[in-house]
Parts: sequence; structure tokens; C-alpha cells
Amino acid sequence: MEFERMVREAAVTSSSLLLESYGQHNIGIRLQREGGLHLQVNGPSGQRLGCMGMPGTTILCKGPTSDDVGYLNIGAEITVLGDATNGACNAMANGKVYIGGSIGSRGLTMTKWNPEYDKPQLWVLGSTGDSFAEFNCGGIAVVCGVNPKNPDNILGYRPCVGMVGGLIYFRGPIDDSYPRTNARLDQPNDQQWQWLVENMPVYLGKIGRADLFSTLTRRDEWRILATVTPQERALMFSGPMPMAEFRNQFWNKAFGGGDPLRDLAPGLDRSVIETIVTGDLRRRQPYWANSEAAAPCTFYCPIHIPTVERLRLIREGRIDEAYEMLLRYTPLPASVCGAVCPNLCMENCSRRGVDGPIEIQILGRAVGNFPAPTPAESLGKKVAVIGGGPAGMNVAWQLALAGVEAHIFEKDGRIGGKLAQVIPWERLSQAIWDVEIKRFLAMPNIKVHLNVDMDKEQFAGLERDYDYVVIAVGAHEPRRIPFPGHERVITALDFLKKAKSETPMAVGREVVVIGAGNVGCDVACEAYRLGAEKVTLIDIQKPLAFGKEKEAAEAHGAVFRWPVVTKEVTPIGVVTDSGELIPAQTTIISIGDVPALPFLPETIETMSVGGAAWITTDQAHVTSNARILAVGDVEKPGLATNALGAGKTAAEYIIADIKGEKWQPFTKPLIPHKALTITHYFPGDSGPTESDQADRCLSCASCRDCHLCETICPTGAISRREIEPGGSDRLLARQKTFEYVSDDNKCIACGFCADTCPCGIWTMNAF
Repeated sequence: MEFERMVREAAVTSSSLLLESYGQHNIGIRLQREGGLHLQVNGPSGQRLGCMGMPGTTILCKGPTSDDVGYLNIGAEITVLGDATNGACNAMANGKVYIGGSIGSRGLTMTKWNPEYDKPQLWVLGSTGDSFAEFNCGGIAVVCGVNPKNPDNILGYRPCVGMVGGLIYFRGPIDDSYPRTNARLDQPNDQQWQWLVENMPVYLGKIGRADLFSTLTRRDEWRILATVTPQERALMFSGPMPMAEFRNQFWNKAFGGGDPLRDLAPGLDRSVIETIVTGDLRRRQPYWANSEAAAPCTFYCPIHIPTVERLRLIREGRIDEAYEMLLRYTPLPASVCGAVCPNLCMENCSRRGVDGPIEIQILGRAVGNFPAPTPAESLGKKVAVIGGGPAGMNVAWQLALAGVEAHIFEKDGRIGGKLAQVIPWERLSQAIWDVEIKRFLAMPNIKVHLNVDMDKEQFAGLERDYDYVVIAVGAHEPRRIPFPGHERVITALDFLKKAKSETPMAVGREVVVIGAGNVGCDVACEAYRLGAEKVTLIDIQKPLAFGKEKEAAEAHGAVFRWPVVTKEVTPIGVVTDSGELIPAQTTIISIGDVPALPFLPETIETMSVGGAAWITTDQAHVTSNARILAVGDVEKPGLATNALGAGKTAAEYIIADIKGEKWQPFTKPLIPHKALTITHYFPGDSGPTESDQADRCLSCASCRDCHLCETICPTGAISRREIEPGGSDRLLARQKTFEYVSDDNKCIACGFCADTCPCGIWTMNAF
């Protein structure tokens, strides 16, 4: 204890310590110093060298060390030039331990791994003792087999018992005592071998044995023990469990050893009745509810894009089908899903319970250059769409795909609405946008009329000449506050439109933005781009900004202040109600926009909220006139994705009405998170390709055909069978032509199928 106290005091004043050790314990325990700390230990070390080692700490022990080197290590780098005894790296969660000799028993046991950090590493030049990597949960070990203590078995007796994560590289012979249900013997693949070769020089340099590099980089001499995943382990037990085994292991235990009649009838025979009911005697019945619920990504997406189905097609190599399916939901997957959308699908992705959400932006951007789907034959109808923003674009897109001629009447000189007019190009790539607009304009049945300033007379003409009229003009009238000096204030909409033009507005060195929402963040970013040195966003409440927009503004240096009430705007800045002057040469207001509807007939019902008129619609976006619909921000403010979703719904209603069919809204319920068995999935890095994301998908509410239910059923009641494709649901009809069924004469209603199903397909319903 005295030695440990001396070391801790010395570490306060010096970043490099030389220690003379004669077996003292706890050297380096919990030590950390800003800028890093290095300890050199001359002589043998006692127990717990580097225990609870912290990031930035390095320890070099020039002699051997006793038990528990690196115990509970969370980031330190520890090098031991001699041997280490038992418990090396026990419960280590991060960091690296380099051993220049051999280690004793129970090395690398109970390691932990947080996927947000690097995996803990243990390197051993010689061999290990018994029970190596027991209950390993993520640690990587490299055992080189150079001068091992046990040349015939360099990993000792029963390595990897209970291992559920991590990887063991080894060179040399081992016996057959490792458990096959926890570890799989294999050769390193190319990626694993590359890792080993790249990291080997670092290790050999640490222990002073660079001369061994050529000896230790002969690939055919190395093998690995890889973790058996839960899915692989389940499939090992193929075939039904014998009924006697099931009864002893599960059924009998459920009775708990007691009954309510013991006191009343002590002599009553209470032995288990030798039967397990099937058929009509069961209280519950398994049901394969494939695709009857919605995955969170689909449920929370305003367009209800079936992402699970898209990823399934990608896994099967049917990339073109996956792209075409997405384009039947939105004409702007790369621009919106891949860039500007806050991705509600990712926020609610079930994969977050394993490591991180599916990267939808990767999937959206991949579809940028893919051609449009082929439209259906003409239905002989035409629809007028007033407004060429995302809502109006998706109305026209969906109608054109269905064979309906769509005419867009746009007030601006280009289509795209606020996406084209105000979203900064640093958030929405102009190259991607131009490609998607080109694809949109090339779609047959879409006619675009620009620079049309709609009035009541023109609107009446559209009602007369078209089968339906869809109002999708968005909200382009900025809100204003009549405080003193309001005439000096620039609206966010005007500022952002000019910022994307060839003649952007000039800004002062200091800028104040009144309103700290996401649009205000876009204003701040553009102000910095145009030369501002300081941007302050003020609001009367906690800022509503979130996600990528807020992160971008903060990255530029924008400051958020609240609660702040604007009293007056002067030539030198904004005066608050407390009398404070916030200096500003440019003041911009960003408190939202409202619809401008001078062309709207009085017969169309509206609702007044906050001094603005919003068009009243039903679930299908139909107004008080059955042939006039309204979508997007003219109904209520929302995201670009909300506008796209409203456009698709309105188009589907029109198509159904034209065909004389009943329109069906999206009604699938959200699959309960508790129905999923996410423990089957192993954390891992999120790769940069579509295939990487497809492999990570949990396939919520959609059968992944993993056979786990079939394998785990104790009576063999579940089987897989082929079915004919078809059905009214286009997506279901395109899925794999199979289903899983349960034989009522074999099923005992144990619920194992529902408990193990990773996708939440099997449910146990009351009989």
C-alpha cells in the first residue's frame, strides 16, 4: 500500500515513472494523467499489474508478473517481457496486453466489449494454461507458440468454454477439449490474416523480438477458434427433442414441485399425468404471422417504404428489383432519404438494440442513377397538380406510374419547392439533385408548366379541364412579428432562396437569427458560408433544432440562446426584453412559413391556426370538394418526407377512384419490440455497402427463413413448404414462395417457436 501511494503521488508531477519492483501488488492501478502516463517496472511485479488500467497509460514490466495482469483493464497498454501467471486480462474491456512469455490458467476470461470501442487484445509469445478464454465476450487473443510451456497443447485444457464473442488466433497443436457449441476451429480468412500480419510487427516490437516476424507470418501454421453464434448453435441441435427429454427438462419443471391440494388431501397421488396435450386440447395455438405487422422502419416512415423487403431483395442479389421497388414509393430516394430526411426509420430501427441502426442514407444514395420504372398503360385520365415541391412531385410520379397524365403548375422557374430553393447544397448534393430531377422530368405522362402564378380564374379552368386537382403549393409566406425595427429584418425564406442563387445577399460580420429551429440552423450555415464570423440563434423557448441541421450549425460555431424575447431591432443589433443588446449587422427571422392561397375557391374549407389558413382534408387528403385534394404544408407543416408520403397517399386515392375500387389506407400495426428475439444477432461494424446493411437487418415482422422454429420445435410439428406466388398484396406476392406451418396433431403449445423467432413472426394465440 505504501508503494502504491508513492507511485500515485509521483504520477501527479511526472508523466514518465521508473519503478524498482520486488513483487509489489497493484502497480499502475487506476492511474491516468492528461497527455498520457508511462510506467517502466524493473524487476518482477506482484498481482494486478495495470489493474483497471486507463486509456493513455502504458506500462512496461521488464520482468515476469503475477496473477491478474490487466484485470478490468479499460484502455491501458501493458507489456510484460517475461511470463505472467493466472488470470491475465480477466474481465478486460479495452486496451492491449503484450506478454513476452507464457501465461497461466484462465487468461482472457469474462472479457467485455462495447461495440463503440476497439476490442480488447491479449498477445502471448508462448502458450496459455487451462480454461483459456472462458466466457470470453469479445476479446481477441494471439498465441504464438514460441517456446511454449506445453508444446503439445498450447491453449491448455478446455479453452473457450462458454465463449460468446471474440476470436482466438493460435500457432501450434491443441487437443480436442474445446467445446464445439462455443468455438469453431478454422483457418484465418483473408481479412483476419491481414489483421494479424499488420499488427504482428507492433507486438514483436513491444517485446523486443522483431527477429521472429518471418517465423510468425507463415499463414499455413496459424489457425483460429471463432465464436459460434447463437443461430449456429441452435442449428446444431437439429431434429426434434425426444419427448422424455422435453418432459424432464421443461414440462416437469414448470410445475414447481407443489400443488394447492397438499394440505387438504396429503395422500392424494400428485404425480404428473403422463400425457402432453395436442390438437383441440391445447390452450394456445401457434400462428405464422408473416408480414402482417409493420417493421418500425416502415411504420414510422411517412411514405411507409418497406425497407425490410428492400433489404431482403438486396441479400438475394436482386438489386434491380430493390431499386425499382423503392422508386415506386418516391422519386427522390437519394435526395431525401439519402440526404435531407432526419430518417425516422433509423431513429426507430430495432437494430439499435444490438449496435446501431441500418444506415438508410447508404441505401437511398445508391438509387440515384437508377432509371425510372416503366409506367402502366394509360387510364385515359389527367390530373392537375398545383405546386412542384416534394408533395406535388410524388403525386405526379405515382399517377404517371399508374398510367394517369399529370400536369404540374409551378410558380417558380424550377421544380423541387424548398428542396431546390432553400436547402443548402452542402446538405443536399446538387449533383445528386440534378440527376433525380432529370429522371423525374423524363417520366412519361408528367408535364411541367413553370412560372405559373395561379389565380382564381386559372383554378376554375383546371377544375373544368382536369379530372382531379391537387393543391400542393406548400408554405411560402414567411411569418413576421411587428416589433419596432421589423423592417430591418430579413426573412429566412428570402435569405435562403438568395443564398442558392447567383447573387446571394451580403451579410455582416455578426448575424442574429430569430428562431432556432432547423431552418434557422440552415440560415446560420449559409451565413457562415457567406462571410459571417459569429452567428447567434435566439428563441423564446428551448430550440427545436435537432439532428444533422443542428450539428452542422454547431460545427460552424453557431451559438444558441434561450429564452430570449426580441424587443427591438436596431441598426447595431437586437435588443432583448431585458435590455441587452446582441450585436448584429444582419438580423434574419426564422419562425416558420404559412400557405399563400389567393386562388382558393371559397367552397374549399380551411382552418385558421395562428392567423393563417390551412386547407382541411380527410385521411385521403380529399378536401370539401371530392375532386380537389390538398397535400403537404398546405394541410400542416411537416418534413419533406411527410410531403412525399401525403403525395403518395393522395395519388393512391385518385387511382383507386378512377378504377372504381375502394381506397385502402396503410393500416398495418407496429410489431411489438418484445416480439423480436434480438439476442440472435451479434454486434459488429456497420459496413459502407448496401450488402453490409442488408446483412445487418433484423427483418422485423418478415420471415428470414432461418429454420430456427423448425429446428427448436421439440415435437417436430413445424415444417416449411412451398406455396404458389400471388395475392392482392403486391409486396407479399413478390416474396419467397414459402411458408412455415404447424401440425396441430404434433404441436403441444410450448411456445418455443415464438420465443426463438428472431423476426417476431410466430405468435401464440388463444385457441
